[in-house]
Amino acid sequence: MKKIITLCAFAIALLFSTQDMTAQNTLEINAEANTKTKELRKVIKFDQTKMDDVYRAYQTYGIAYKKISKNLDANAERLKKIETVLDEDLKKVLSAYEYNNYLELIRGL
Repeated sequence: MKKIITLCAFAIALLFSTQDMTAQNTLEINAEANTKTKELRKVIKFDQTKMDDVYRAYQTYGIAYKKISKNLDANAERLKKIETVLDEDLKKVLSAYEYNNYLELIRGL
């Protein structure tokens, strides 16, 4: 009986820790997206609406990047695709002038 109770307690503790790890990853992704958005806003001045859209683009990028980050060498093609999607999302949000500044100053292209 003690073993069953111990096993159940262990299983419940494991479930809680799994949720905490997932929440921690989400918090890290959101914090990184926020930081990158603020850095971009310092370099390229844009309004609050664009800031929200840029944040969402970086958030989407962060989620996709996190999935492949454990093995970047094997996922080089996917990384390039993720970066292309980020660039396309930002191109939709930013004006042509702002987007060109982004490419030159942030991406170095």
